[in-house]
Amino acid sequence: MNPRIEDWKKLYNVLVEIKDIAPWDWLDEHDLFAVQNPKTKEIGFVSVMGAIGEHYAISVYLGEQGFYRFWDFQHSEPDMFSYQKLLEIPQIQASFEDHDILDSRDLDIIKKLSLTFKGKQSWPMFRSYKPGLVPWFLDLSETQFLQCALEQTKDVCLRAKNDHSLLRPGDDETFLLRKMVKKGKKISWYDSSLKVMPRAPYQIEISINEFAIKKLRNIVPRKMPIELDVFMSPAPVKEKGMRPYYPYVLMLINPSNGVIVGHQLLKPLPSMESMWGKISFHVAEFMVRRQLLPEKILVNSDLLFQLLSPLGDDVGFSVEIVKNLPNITQARVSYMEFIERK
Repeated sequence: MNPRIEDWKKLYNVLVEIKDIAPWDWLDEHDLFAVQNPKTKEIGFVSVMGAIGEHYAISVYLGEQGFYRFWDFQHSEPDMFSYQKLLEIPQIQASFEDHDILDSRDLDIIKKLSLTFKGKQSWPMFRSYKPGLVPWFLDLSETQFLQCALEQTKDVCLRAKNDHSLLRPGDDETFLLRKMVKKGKKISWYDSSLKVMPRAPYQIEISINEFAIKKLRNIVPRKMPIELDVFMSPAPVKEKGMRPYYPYVLMLINPSNGVIVGHQLLKPLPSMESMWGKISFHVAEFMVRRQLLPEKILVNSDLLFQLLSPLGDDVGFSVEIVKNLPNITQARVSYMEFIERK
């Protein structure tokens, strides 16, 4: 359901009030606190961005998945692909942008509300981020939760200005949590605490390519490694009646000569988890098609190691985690340059 004009009015008003407060003057983006969605009870982790003066925004990272992906991003080495990692963090965001960044739908709402903004990084913009999908316009439930989260951001930031310890009511795994209580017609918010539990192992159902596995068991392994990675394409795809999404590229390269052994575009639909679950299936298919069984497959993520190890055990190759995949990186850069030229 789409937000009503009165919902937009509340959202714009509270964001303008936050800009006047300028909480990024004393908070960093890693100074998280939590807000519970009054309707769904989902937890959002609020981050205030703008301390270094480059991008002013308030993000609400959704659930434990949003929390852990945010920390993964914070602790990862920055590179030319870092922006894609941000697109994989489930969140709703309010930001201040230049006028030419806004969509006509944003400008139409601003006009209907009779609001005016001037200058760079002054125009409010609201977006929903879901892994694998293009940042999109908020629906009604997202608008209402973001409005609640921004109201609590005002309260928490003003108090944290004088007492930064408010954000850490215990150890490093414990965060301030704002919760709503309703008694009759009276609504109030109060401070609580939330301890974030250690991340649970990935729960992904792996598709088994039984036909390909039988074929691979009869192929003599070659004493060669293969570099393998899965990465986001920068070119979004729009299918009728669907929210635009970013395809992912599954790529296998022979590092001895830089030749691409196999590649395929994958849809992150109906979810990223379903896409990841099919990786082993596709890899087995590539190997049968090429009549190629490598000695080992080199990956640079725990997730790919987990997804491919069962296949390796079945057909006789090892999976090894390495820090860098130089041939994949070079191919990925070339792929991005090709997309940009189109």
